Amino acid sequence: MRKRTRTMSAAAAGLGLVVTSLLLNAPPASAEPECLTSSSDFDRDGAPDVVVGVPGGSGRNGAVHVRLTNLGKPFTTTVTGSPGFGTAITSLSSYTDEGDDELCSQLVVGSPDESLRTDRRRSGVVYLYTWSPAAKRFVPRATIEAQGRAGEDAAQSGARFGAALAAEQRPADQIDPRPARLFVGAPGMDISIGRDTGQVTSFWVDADEDPDVHDVKITRLGEPLTDEPTPGAALGSSLSIGGGKVAMGMPGFPTQDKAGAGAVLVDDVDGGPDRPLPLVLSQASAGVPGTAEAGDRFGTSVHLVPARGGGAPTLLVGTPGEDVGSKKDAGSVTVARISLTGRKTEGTVRTLDQNSAGMAGSVEAGDQLGASVSSVQYGSSVAHLVGAPGEDVGRVRDAGMVQTIGNGKGWTQGTSR
Repeated sequence: MRKRTRTMSAAAAGLGLVVTSLLLNAPPASAEPECLTSSSDFDRDGAPDVVVGVPGGSGRNGAVHVRLTNLGKPFTTTVTGSPGFGTAITSLSSYTDEGDDELCSQLVVGSPDESLRTDRRRSGVVYLYTWSPAAKRFVPRATIEAQGRAGEDAAQSGARFGAALAAEQRPADQIDPRPARLFVGAPGMDISIGRDTGQVTSFWVDADEDPDVHDVKITRLGEPLTDEPTPGAALGSSLSIGGGKVAMGMPGFPTQDKAGAGAVLVDDVDGGPDRPLPLVLSQASAGVPGTAEAGDRFGTSVHLVPARGGGAPTLLVGTPGEDVGSKKDAGSVTVARISLTGRKTEGTVRTLDQNSAGMAGSVEAGDQLGASVSSVQYGSSVAHLVGAPGEDVGRVRDAGMVQTIGNGKGWTQGTSR
């Protein structure tokens, strides 16, 4: 990485597991002036690496474990931090020119319960790391606090900047030299007099030796999605990028005046003030099964799955507070295709619970199906995944389960394979 003169102006200044495995095929790196490895190939050996966040909490420090493929001789390395470190993780490319190879695949870690200022408790921090082959460890590259508009002091107590992360993933051998955009959720951000309204900030990080952020864009409720900021909406609780779209969960949004019913915003990754308004999706939206109810928390988790060949992406939305019959907080997951314009859904929108065909287990109170959603690619097939952290396994309460949508397969810590 070279030290270059900046030519662009800088912008103004839980307990559980978080897992990411961005399975993008990647050929070995070479001296060509582009990234020949994917964003998730930190050791640049041509194979994607797996990252697991263990955020700790209750006084326990957080950690991130990275399983590096290491040319067929895999090993795991760990980066540690304060309680909450590893709540969110993603990978990011800042590549812009020949010589930036180590910036093709950077590790990004959210630490929302941390603060760099003693008077800004739990304001949140995001860390950026690069892999050092010589030292065999991840090396800190940048520490990023909340970004604000001109004249704003963006670091705010309780904002939890870094509670959710998402970045455009660069596939292998991409010639386009533009760095990828990073989206950061701060669900505890207070806007005006609205507490925990939430905010999503996006920007790209340059390739300089002393990196800075650029082209900061801020998404807030009330500008102009609603008439005024919405207290408790918690925009930025979850984030996902796929197919040129970004999904932003706001599980506290009072859809139809139902506190905590929840909703999701879907916008273009490169959206701006001159673009059409984002799609607002909820259980009150036309064609979406179910009813908006207090405490459903629709949008607690979101995941966008790009379509092969550039078609409409599929959006998964988790609603862990959904009551199914008399079973409170049994949970559900909604599956919708987002139009290429991003302003509506396409085809049939499905909402599934554990009694639906092709789902594992059965509906039980407290299962919280939809607390997490994701996907994995097997060759040419893509499996949609959903977590149920409150699932009882045998006599073990709340042992948890991950299952696929549609084929009835489920995995627990007691599953043999």
